[in-house]
Amino acid sequence: MSRATDEVFPYPAGPGGTVPPQYARLLTQEPVSRVRLADGTAIWLVTRDADVRTVLTDPVFSRAGAAALPGTGFGRSQGTGIVDLDPPRHTAFRNPVAAAFSAERTARRRPRVEETARRLAASLRDAPGPVDLVADYTAPFAGRVVCELLGFDGDRWPEITGDVQTLLLSGGAEGPEQEASRTRLATAFTGLLDERRSRDGDDVAGVLLGLDEPDAEGGKLTDQERIVLLHGLVISGFVGVRDLLARHLFAVLADTGVRDRLVRRPELIPGAVAELLRFYPSSNDGLLRTVTEDVELSGVRIPAGAAVLPLVSAACRDPRVLDRPGELDIERPRTTALAFGAGPHRCPATDLVLVEHAAGIGALLAAHPHIELAVEPGDVKHTSELLPLGVATLPVRLGTAP
Repeated sequence: MSRATDEVFPYPAGPGGTVPPQYARLLTQEPVSRVRLADGTAIWLVTRDADVRTVLTDPVFSRAGAAALPGTGFGRSQGTGIVDLDPPRHTAFRNPVAAAFSAERTARRRPRVEETARRLAASLRDAPGPVDLVADYTAPFAGRVVCELLGFDGDRWPEITGDVQTLLLSGGAEGPEQEASRTRLATAFTGLLDERRSRDGDDVAGVLLGLDEPDAEGGKLTDQERIVLLHGLVISGFVGVRDLLARHLFAVLADTGVRDRLVRRPELIPGAVAELLRFYPSSNDGLLRTVTEDVELSGVRIPAGAAVLPLVSAACRDPRVLDRPGELDIERPRTTALAFGAGPHRCPATDLVLVEHAAGIGALLAAHPHIELAVEPGDVKHTSELLPLGVATLPVRLGTAP
């Protein structure tokens, strides 16, 4: 049986922005446990791979119910995006998004993503002094790619992503700056949809319009709901890729042995990306669910109405399913780790994320094989200001051949 605890969640991150060390204890000793949040709310943590998969896939665990909970953080007091819905309404949002990021469309977009990474990597040669890979590489790469995917001109990425970030960082506060950003985004997204009505497009906006049938499961999307989807895709496609790619580049550059292996053997990069996603998942916590009836996980009874947090990052290190889970091994055989989630809310852009991260790492190392951190690894500041976790800056020297 799990015991009630006075421990406050979330726990501080581990060294180098890795998962909290408490997760190892939970996985082996208390895989289903009760903790409290800073505001006093009691929740259940679920850590083992099998249990996390159950929470993510069994409809008895409701994401919409958790979105309606009072309080802030972990997906409470929100309900405007695809991540806050349960089927069948969730299905109406997810189907066109999944179609927009299908394997076939991702394959067609791959050359453009790789070209964008190559051009940005080459442009770093003109930068004076140390280069910040966040500001000068992962941000413009993620911003340009997501804007072009949605249907905008890639040159608009600072405008579109800047306004989205202004709203994210406001913490719900409203003022002249937030109002201006909200207005500009509404105008931009409305204009994009109007333009796509007048011509076909293989971008996300075109798919959201073209595949939305009145009798689609879950009901027809409105333009306002399409705009909500586009807004959310900018968040995940810009903030998500910018920050997670920066963390992965930190891991590669913090260990010159890893860097040198990937430079010598670029064919290892796709597998290394999968391992980096397991080792550095997008967050050290996640989104709450509420349980609609009594359930049992790992021998622990969770009562109906309880709030449950599936810790994907802990499940990615479950020793029951993975050898040496606390080690980063870029040549590890492919695993079925939960880095992209599972069930209805599994990331629909998985194929694209893999392409972006492989392109981002590969282009940088090909252009600058002797690139190195300009500071000690321990001096790199990891941040949790936004999810996913990232690094505030990543200063590097491009290096020259010895």
